[in-house]
Amino acid sequence: MAAISFQAEGTRLTAFRDALRFRGIACKNQQIRENAFFAETSAANEKRIMTLAGEYDISVQILRRRGIRRRLLPYRRRYGLLCGMLCGMLFLHWCSATVREIVITGNSRVPEAELRTALASLGVREGVPFRSLNYNRLEQLMCLAVSDLEWITLRQEGGRLIADLTEERLPPPMSYDRMPTNYIAMMPAEVTSIDVRGGYAAVAVGDTVRAGDLLISGVQTDPNGICRWYHADGIVKGRYCASFSQEQPFVAELPVRGETRTQEMLEIFGRRIPLTFGFRLPDSADAYRCTEETEPLMLFGKTLPVARVRRTFVRQETALTVYSEAEAKAILDEAAARFEHNFHANDLIISRKPEYLQTDLGILLKINYVFEGVIGKTSEIFVK
Repeated sequence: MAAISFQAEGTRLTAFRDALRFRGIACKNQQIRENAFFAETSAANEKRIMTLAGEYDISVQILRRRGIRRRLLPYRRRYGLLCGMLCGMLFLHWCSATVREIVITGNSRVPEAELRTALASLGVREGVPFRSLNYNRLEQLMCLAVSDLEWITLRQEGGRLIADLTEERLPPPMSYDRMPTNYIAMMPAEVTSIDVRGGYAAVAVGDTVRAGDLLISGVQTDPNGICRWYHADGIVKGRYCASFSQEQPFVAELPVRGETRTQEMLEIFGRRIPLTFGFRLPDSADAYRCTEETEPLMLFGKTLPVARVRRTFVRQETALTVYSEAEAKAILDEAAARFEHNFHANDLIISRKPEYLQTDLGILLKINYVFEGVIGKTSEIFVK
C-alpha cells in the first residue's frame, strides 16, 4: 500500500489537526516536536491534505514516500529491463502452453518406445501446443494403434503431457498337461535311456527308431475295447548322427568404415537447432548409415528439456580381404563352435570327425558328429 510521511508547520496547527480528524483523513504515528506536526497517511490523501493546509495557512512538506509505484518509478525508462521481463513472461507462457515432456505410466508389457512412436505418428511430440491436441480423438486412435491397450487417458500437468494407460488383461495360460498327446522321435537314433512321466513306453533301450516313430504312447485300450487317451510325456535320449559343412574363401568382400560426417544439434522442447554450420546431408541416403546419440542436459540432478544431439553418417563401403590358410581354418573352427553351442549345447558329443578339403576358392570344412541327447517331442492326438 502506498503511503506518505509529512510534516506540517504553522500558527493554526491545532485547528489543522482537528480538521484532519473531522474530514476523515486517517493518520498514524502522529508526533509533535518543536512546533511541528509529523504523521503518516495514505498516498491517496495527499491532495486533500494540501487543500486543507491551504485553508488553514499551514505549510506541508512531504518527507518520504513508500509503495510499489514509488519503487518502480526510477525504472520507468529502463526499456531493456521491461523487454527482459516481457520476454521472460512470454517464455514461461510458452513453456506451459507447449508439450515439454511426455510421461507414460501404467505400461508393463507394451514397450515405451512403441507408445512414443505411436504418439509421434499422431502428431504428439515435444514442442506441440496443447491447444492443438484433441484428447478424446487421440485416446481413441491410440487404442486402435496399439493392440494391447485397453484404455488410455491423456492430460496436461504444467508443461508435461501425462499418458495414463491400462493394458488388456491376458487370458489365463492354457494348460497342456491334460491334452491327449503321443511322444514321437524327431530324428533317426538309437535309444539309450527312457524316462516315462505319462503314458506307456512303446520302445526299449537299444531299439533303433526313425523320425516320427512312436516312443511313448498316449492311447490305451482296455480288455473291453474301450479306448482311453492320456498326455504322454517323458524324456527319451538316444544317439544320433549330425553333420556340419561350411566353406571359407581365401578372398572375401567385406564392409568397411568409409567417410564419416558428424552433425551436432541442440534440441529444445522438441525443436532442433543446428550447431554444425555449413553441414550438408549426404546426397544418397542408401550409401550411408546414420546413428544418433542424445545427451540430455542436467541441472541440480534434474533433467532439463534441452539435449545435445549428435548424428553420425558413415559411408558404406566394401574392400577385398585376403585370408591365409591358417586364418581360414580359424574362421571355420569358430563357425563350428557356434554350431555346437547354438544347436547342441545340451547334447553330449560322442564323436567328432573334422575334415578340411581344399577347393578352388578356399577351404571346405566337413564335420561328422555323433551326439547323445533328447530325441523326442510331444505330438497332439486329434480325437473326435
